[in-house]
Amino acid sequence: MSISKKIRFDVFKRDGFQCQYCGKTPPNIVLEVDHIKPKKRNGRDDIENLITACFDCNRGKGADELRVAPPQTEDKIKILKEKEDQLKEYHRLQERIHKQIQRDIEYIDGKFREFSNNKLQLSDYGKVQIRNLLRHFSKHHIEDALAISWGKDYVPNDDKLKYACGVLWGKRKRGEI
Repeated sequence: MSISKKIRFDVFKRDGFQCQYCGKTPPNIVLEVDHIKPKKRNGRDDIENLITACFDCNRGKGADELRVAPPQTEDKIKILKEKEDQLKEYHRLQERIHKQIQRDIEYIDGKFREFSNNKLQLSDYGKVQIRNLLRHFSKHHIEDALAISWGKDYVPNDDKLKYACGVLWGKRKRGEI
């Protein structure tokens, strides 16, 4: 089976449109895709087994198996591995942040219930509002604002969260938070 144009182009893009043996680039040379493990030795057409080579280097290598990757390719592999590791760690961090935000929302919902003597709980919309507030304020600031809100008898229960938001932004504006 011949290598598709898409795979060839993907290999060229990955390798920076540069011969991985000599470092030459077009237009001075013609690029080809070379098998690291030759097809004659059961090498596959997988992108991991393909490398960008110029016409001269590809002919010079012939059907020999590439036992050592060119230095440029080794460096790129190390960089790609490092990027992959960083991306995995970033996703782990994002998951930990998401879980912490969920715990903070549950904590604030518990305080909301406590302030209402277990008569009310945050609606789904209220939880979205709390998630947005957590981008700017700590859960303790939000808890304090809710306490102030529940201390105002003239504020209807349905408006307690809205009032607490006003307290938070007012304190932020005055530089208190």
